[in-house]
Amino acid sequence: MEKPHRPARIEAALFDFDGTLADTERFGIELDEEAYAFYGITPTPAEKASLAGTDGSESIPALFRAHGMEVSTEEFFSHRRPSDVIYQELPIKASPGAAEVMRQLHADGARIAVVSTTKHALVETGLRRIGLAGLVDLVIGGDDVEHHKPDPEPYARALEAFCVTPAEAVAFEDSPAGVASAQAAGVYTFGFTGSCVPHELPAADERFSSFAELSSIS
Repeated sequence: MEKPHRPARIEAALFDFDGTLADTERFGIELDEEAYAFYGITPTPAEKASLAGTDGSESIPALFRAHGMEVSTEEFFSHRRPSDVIYQELPIKASPGAAEVMRQLHADGARIAVVSTTKHALVETGLRRIGLAGLVDLVIGGDDVEHHKPDPEPYARALEAFCVTPAEAVAFEDSPAGVASAQAAGVYTFGFTGSCVPHELPAADERFSSFAELSSIS
């Protein structure tokens, strides 16, 4: 597939939530560690980070196979507190500068969506708690689609809802699975390397470590 070009005019800005707009990933890892302790394993930091941006259906069994164990995603989550607590109770915060970038994009006529593997209602709760809900026109949650990242469906659904082409949109992602999803949908993708669980994201079309670097994005 030919790599997309950065749009001259951005009609749609599509943001991942966990790790991109909000610092949720470290809390997710803390919950994961409860399950790791039950199974008596100590994954490496890279192994822990491999779950970021995924629904766990492939990444969790792969992590346990690396430790000589066969553990299904369902078994893993049965020994882990639900992720709901992250969005409803834990002290999540917006990534510094994210609100300013979103306001600038809105002012220049772009519509904004959050495209996440997390359940729709939890994303909306999280957006309200970090003060970004009023800047978002659309949420695509994990329960809104049949196939999760890295499949292109989540981003394709957002494009369809906004009636824009991939060439008119940009995406912001902090995980390899998220970058792969957006790019598979044909969207020019900014890789955020400043997450609390950072990835290098060599496949991203552009990389940034702080939203302050995007002051002239639109």
